[in-house]
Amino acid sequence: MGIRIRRRLFWMKIAFVSKTNGCVGGASFFAENLGGWLLAAGHGVTQFCVAPREQLQPYQRQFTVAGLANRVVRHANWRLRQWGMVEPFPWEYWFGLHDQLDQFDLIHFHDLYMAISPRTLERVARKKPVFFTAHDCSAFTGGCLYPMDCRRYREKCGACPQRAEIGAFDCTRSNLKRNRRLARSSAVHYVFPSKWIRDEAAHSLSYGGTATHIPNGFDNRAYAFQERGQARTILGLACDRKIVVVCSAALEDQRKGVALALKALAVNRDLKPFILVVGKATQALEQKLSGMDYLLAGFVTDRAKLGLFYAAADLLLFPSLGDNLPITIQESLAAATPVLAFAVGGVPELVRPGQTGWLVPVGNQDALNQKLREVLLSDDSAAFGERGRTLMHAEFSVDQCVNRHLDLYRTVLETAASSQGKA
Repeated sequence: MGIRIRRRLFWMKIAFVSKTNGCVGGASFFAENLGGWLLAAGHGVTQFCVAPREQLQPYQRQFTVAGLANRVVRHANWRLRQWGMVEPFPWEYWFGLHDQLDQFDLIHFHDLYMAISPRTLERVARKKPVFFTAHDCSAFTGGCLYPMDCRRYREKCGACPQRAEIGAFDCTRSNLKRNRRLARSSAVHYVFPSKWIRDEAAHSLSYGGTATHIPNGFDNRAYAFQERGQARTILGLACDRKIVVVCSAALEDQRKGVALALKALAVNRDLKPFILVVGKATQALEQKLSGMDYLLAGFVTDRAKLGLFYAAADLLLFPSLGDNLPITIQESLAAATPVLAFAVGGVPELVRPGQTGWLVPVGNQDALNQKLREVLLSDDSAAFGERGRTLMHAEFSVDQCVNRHLDLYRTVLETAASSQGKA
């Protein structure tokens, strides 16, 4: 894949740090993609993964797991996380990064949640410029991925309504203080994939470095299937019915709202929609599908096959209760399949009413049921889908994403070099 660079930029040696690799999680998946795109643009990239879940790419490395001290510290962090403390020990720095920093011009972190200590970023920032993409809200809260209706993170956290998910004790106030201390470092630079998460973080953090909005780019080559009828024929699906796709890496995750999607489909079963379920389905979920026609596709890692599933559908039903800039929606729009979703987080930056899909108030089951019925009875799907594909080309291209990151890196490095020269 050729990356078109707007202007000549100096060559950089870049380290990425993420929880895992492959398509297990959206943050690590994007980090892997961005690393590959930057390599294609001619830069040197190494991605360090805390716990790889798939075969490592040539530019990926796993943090060393050898040594008793390493194992003890990792176990201690895991135990303290159960108590509610966000990874207090920077083992990634001690046992993986500190002796390799001189090889790189900058270090870019992704996906810290339950994997990487904020103190690691603090220590790295003493030696190298640090970039941190906030793929979720844990970067500016007391430990929750998404605060939902809670706004305590804007002040000082505490009395956490999600304490049961975060840990046995309410350490959210001290966790938030640590996040704020990190943000005040002049060598730490934040990247926000959606305008929504950028604006929410601004209510909590004061930045010593930069804070930049760069949408996650998307490689749409696997999602360019043009003919819906042909896609259905290849998959053996009916060509004379409306097909609704429900997709999530974790179908049982309450935040993803799959149960709400299935309720809406059940209410509209008289319209006989065919349901295409992509993700790992449990027996309990299958029971909720009782009385409806469906296909369980399982968890799909092959991007071309996933693109074919989207291309065969008339609609993605995605009632997530909290999200940043969902890759699932990007996939659907790239395949020219419109989306019905809740107006939450960064979703409206992708799902634009009257253009690329339909939005209803977050958590409103009745509104979701009614809007789904309207969509199933309408003939707008194809036109909305094409506008969605156009949007992905226009605003979320790989070229734009790579160039924006390179511009940011270059600006920060040049500013740092100028400051050192004056000193």
